[in-house]
Amino acid sequence: MAKLRYSYLGLAAIAGGIGLTAIEVVGAVGYLMSQDQPSYLVAGGAAVTVVAAMLVPLAERCWKGGRYILAVLLVAALVPALSLVFSAAVERTGGARDAANKDRQAIAQHIELKREAVKDAKVVADEDELAAKIDCASGRKAKCLGLEARADISRQRLEAARTELAQAGVVPTDPQARRLAAILPVSEEAIQLYQPLILPLAISALGLLLIAVGAHEFEVVEPETATVLETVARTRPASEGCRLGSRVPTSQ
Repeated sequence: MAKLRYSYLGLAAIAGGIGLTAIEVVGAVGYLMSQDQPSYLVAGGAAVTVVAAMLVPLAERCWKGGRYILAVLLVAALVPALSLVFSAAVERTGGARDAANKDRQAIAQHIELKREAVKDAKVVADEDELAAKIDCASGRKAKCLGLEARADISRQRLEAARTELAQAGVVPTDPQARRLAAILPVSEEAIQLYQPLILPLAISALGLLLIAVGAHEFEVVEPETATVLETVARTRPASEGCRLGSRVPTSQ
């Protein structure tokens, strides 16, 4: 009789799903521990992550067995279970992206302050130069010389402010968001906001799907010929076996 066994593809799918689930467990445990959750909640989070990976095959089995309400409840249980996994992954990936954006924002603010300093220094320098020019029009007296000296100092401050602005460089951009925004009809801000969601969704969805698909990947195994012959020999009557084993005498 032919037998069924898991195919190599099915085993590979299940192994991949288990690997992705293990990654989710590590992320969920780390997320709960970072929030100083009690130990039983940390353990519960790990258990919920593992059980969530089995809910789809269990729901399918219940549905085939006619237990429709239980199947629907198992699928509904995926929502709170995956919310934990999803929140943990988003918190990690989104936190890293936010940290990078925070550094860029700090640099942008620093450059903006330098630009404001240049503007203020230019206003003061222009006012001092104008005052010196007006006063010196009637003759280069002591007041005129003092105003010219103050205008020189203001001009030096303006040049120093410009030098600091040049040394501050330019505001760094997010190269990934900038290139995706050039290809897709989405702004850089939207990409920076939603891009961290892609990897957590992929891990959760692929983990569930691989286990669900792998659980139904079987292949038919045909018994070997020798095994079939032995089975036939054991099932034949003894008399038939004797007749098969005896030799029919031939006439001389």
